[in-house]
Amino acid sequence: MQIRTFFEYLPKRFKARSEQDEKVRNFIYDFKLGRDRATRFAAVGVANFLFRSFGSQCDNYTLVCVPARNKTTYRKRFGYFAKEVEELCGIKNAMDHVIIVGEREALHNTTKHCVCESAYDVILDFEWFKGRKVIIFDDIYTSGETANRFAEELRQSGATIIGGMFLAKTIWKG
Repeated sequence: MQIRTFFEYLPKRFKARSEQDEKVRNFIYDFKLGRDRATRFAAVGVANFLFRSFGSQCDNYTLVCVPARNKTTYRKRFGYFAKEVEELCGIKNAMDHVIIVGEREALHNTTKHCVCESAYDVILDFEWFKGRKVIIFDDIYTSGETANRFAEELRQSGATIIGGMFLAKTIWKG
């Protein structure tokens, strides 16, 4: 899957190399918390990129946010964002067609991203996704495992994956 990232993200366990590292960290945390200013900034940037890439054909594509750890977090983090991107460039918004049941617990104790998924399920509206050209979106791209796993679920629903967009790519050197 082709990916596009906008920033480099240095995890907090590494000392920031610059003021820019701190700004990106703060932006990512604010976005994850669903803060309006960060969400709006992200939506404008993503919508501008999509419009430069697809122009008036944006409405032929669907933006699908990678499921978060639970339904509440998913809605808070991506609901306003996806709606804003849709309004700004015309891409279809898939928020109402991804249902999260239960909770996924993320364990972050090494440089590897380990996810435990007990009592967690993502339900896709197969009829709605069938035949759609999908662009996957998430805040952070680390190994690509989560996005690739979700892309495979979308393919099984009949969607065609165009690529993935991420606010930032994790870098590991401080």
